[in-house]
Amino acid sequence: MNLLPTGDSWTGQWLSEIYEMDVEAMARSSGFQKRTQRKISMRTMLVGMLALATTGHQSLERVAASIARCAKATYSKQALGKRLGDPVVVFMAAVFVHCFRPALREASSRGIFAPFNRLLLHDSTNIALRRRYANYYPGSSNQRGAHSQVKVQLICDLLESNVEQASVSGFTRNDQSAAGDILNILKPGDLVIRDLGYFVLSVFQKIIEASAFFVSRYRHDTRIADPSTHKPLNLLKLLNKQGSFDGWVLLGAEEKLRVRLVALPVPDAVANQRRRTLHQNRDRRHVPTKEHILLLGWNIFVSNVPETIWSAETFQVVYRLRWRIETLFKAFKSHLRLTELSDHGLGMIRLTLMTRLIYCAFVCRTCQHLETIGFKNNRHASILRVANIFAGFALCFEAAVSGMTLQQLLFQLIEQHAYYEQRPDRKNFQEVLASCLTS
Repeated sequence: MNLLPTGDSWTGQWLSEIYEMDVEAMARSSGFQKRTQRKISMRTMLVGMLALATTGHQSLERVAASIARCAKATYSKQALGKRLGDPVVVFMAAVFVHCFRPALREASSRGIFAPFNRLLLHDSTNIALRRRYANYYPGSSNQRGAHSQVKVQLICDLLESNVEQASVSGFTRNDQSAAGDILNILKPGDLVIRDLGYFVLSVFQKIIEASAFFVSRYRHDTRIADPSTHKPLNLLKLLNKQGSFDGWVLLGAEEKLRVRLVALPVPDAVANQRRRTLHQNRDRRHVPTKEHILLLGWNIFVSNVPETIWSAETFQVVYRLRWRIETLFKAFKSHLRLTELSDHGLGMIRLTLMTRLIYCAFVCRTCQHLETIGFKNNRHASILRVANIFAGFALCFEAAVSGMTLQQLLFQLIEQHAYYEQRPDRKNFQEVLASCLTS
């Protein structure tokens, strides 16, 4: 059985899709391409850059040589360096979203998600950079100065295993600032699941106005009121008396957003672990209130999904699915080297970040294919295990994408990169040794 969805080679189908997508239009709309390529096509340039997606050490020279190999022409590192401004991120983010889309598969039962169009998960991950990039990708600050971090935001459709939107920014554009990004792609009937970082009442209101749905954890300091009397409700008092809660409330002191609030108790062990974590990780400037600590004994959700669609217990089951995007980020960072970005300038940081993301899309596609095959035999593919397997195939991937055998690629790499540059201002070890032997 052919486990990989490739035909002649394990990258075949994936590369064919890259050649079929309208790369030129993506490059023009992003500003990455401003005129027609005369020497090297945009597709060939993209493939040449992607060939090094899994390589640990990348430089302008190495990437330019890869593009030249794919184009069977010359291409300088100076020419490449001029192309690696902000537009390369926008261009390759569009490619990433397209590459993440799995091949069409048979329709299956949607179960509890039948009433919804898409199941959208929105989350982010951070990657630390050297301090010198803080002006471009600002991070947190302390007494020693400003740090630098890049934040990757992803919006995924869990039901179709797609990424619908990807964006890159500095750490200081926090999740609350990015909460409204979902509105750019939202469609009627979509269901949005996000964590507390994206808790913004005005965005919840716009989701409702778009005839879509949301599920979020409740932020403990948000005012709730009775929808009939508009009088404040003491949630902790209600829960201590009733044990649980499922009803419609008005959320926010000014907004008075009508939402469904569901609160279900958790085991004491879970509640106590949450409280320990809160005390260990909290910002020293903010002391948790007694009410906040006690509310950790419940899972509390706010949503506009009515009782006719979901019971209260369904929210706990569905919210666990949000962990899928955290697992993807773990696979990307722990196994597929997303955090190991080239430090040869800002342009190479942008390029390695985006090519690694696109390679992550390839691995996720492969995992989805294995899941489709294994499901018939009650076997399920683990994205973490698949990513771990593919982590060690950097040179094989480069050879396959470049259309070469492993031996051919190795010979070319040695020929192009194994020798010292000839420099009149500096002598290498062999030249110094030779001068000593002849003196």
